[in-house]
Amino acid sequence: MIKILNKASLFPLVCFLMVMGFASCKKDTNEVSGKVVLLSFGPTGAKHGENIIFVGNNLNKVTAVDLVGANIPASAFKEQTSERIVFIIPQSAEQGYATLRTPEGDVVSKTKVNFEVPVKITSFTPQARPGDNITIKGEFMNWVKEVRFSKDIAETSFVSKSLTQLVVKVPQNAQTGTLFISTGGTEPMTFETDSSLVVTLPSITSFAPNPMDRGNNLTITGSNLDLVKGVLFKGLTAPITNFVSRSATQIVVTVPAAANKGKITLVAYSLLTVESPQALLFVGDLPDLAPLGYAFYIDALQNGWQNWGWSSTIDFVNTENVRDGAASAKVSYTDWGALKFANGSVTITPYTEFTFSVYGTPGTAGKKINVTPNGGQTYSVVIDAGKWVEYKLTKAQLGLGSSAKVTDVTFQNEAWSGVVYVDHVGWR
Repeated sequence: MIKILNKASLFPLVCFLMVMGFASCKKDTNEVSGKVVLLSFGPTGAKHGENIIFVGNNLNKVTAVDLVGANIPASAFKEQTSERIVFIIPQSAEQGYATLRTPEGDVVSKTKVNFEVPVKITSFTPQARPGDNITIKGEFMNWVKEVRFSKDIAETSFVSKSLTQLVVKVPQNAQTGTLFISTGGTEPMTFETDSSLVVTLPSITSFAPNPMDRGNNLTITGSNLDLVKGVLFKGLTAPITNFVSRSATQIVVTVPAAANKGKITLVAYSLLTVESPQALLFVGDLPDLAPLGYAFYIDALQNGWQNWGWSSTIDFVNTENVRDGAASAKVSYTDWGALKFANGSVTITPYTEFTFSVYGTPGTAGKKINVTPNGGQTYSVVIDAGKWVEYKLTKAQLGLGSSAKVTDVTFQNEAWSGVVYVDHVGWR
């Protein structure tokens, strides 16, 4: 049976035949004219060491094919006819346009040649300073597009790149960690190295003078100090980044008037920090407090105690103003607010006094804080603004027996608002 096609179904068929006829005519015309024409190449996703095929007209005139990174002379072709050239993809070939060399001139592909590339890392420099070059070795390293340090610090500009190795500069803000390698090819991929690059950090060996006067210069000695972005002193919220001088082994920095005693911290460009082994002291500062036998607070809440206070905001790890150690409790009171140590228990038989230190800010001089253990007897202390005062209260002043059990202690202000710092709370 013969199926009769309607006009609508005949139209695309006619168009297809016309196109084919036109292509055939164009091919015949090119062949007759002797013009070299590149029609296609492939297969897509071919690998280095495999065959690649170029299809076109008058390809027998091609004297060489240039790929990015490789030149293939006609003598290296596996096959060459007027319609086809076949050769093995060299290991050095990279993504890019192909150029067919002919006596009449060059013929450049309209699209880029690309390959499937199994990039492999065999080794890399294990340790480096920020700003130094590291060498990553492996296979098809010329196909690496990006190296990421610590996941989020990307480097796409390389010192050098070849088939077997890649040289890249370590960014100033890089941190120790594995590298993430991103590659090109028909199937781009990103993979993580098995081992980490160790990024060098600065270190402190000593500083002088100690103790010193605020406003004077402090000389810090150590190694890799040229990697320091800033120096942070206790009592400051931001590091000092302007130095009198700086080298790999020494930093000279002016110590601000707001600095407190305590360990100093080097801040690297990676924002990682390195703390000094010893504390910086200042002339005229109070001596260290005697150790507590039992602590409610030293640098943080201790021994499971919690704050059950009200009408106050408390920062238990504040470093703006510290009596001893690394931090103090910054207490911002509103009227009749309280800091309340609760949800704990201590039998005070071994101890003779309850102690704590308070620093009053401007406007709190002469104000009172009522100290009350177990919701019982209250003892009022008077704030002295502008300096630290250590208070020592006996069991009798607090209305406690010699072997009492303390389950809470309240520090309540009266009808005033203001900020005080509280440090080293406990029993001796």
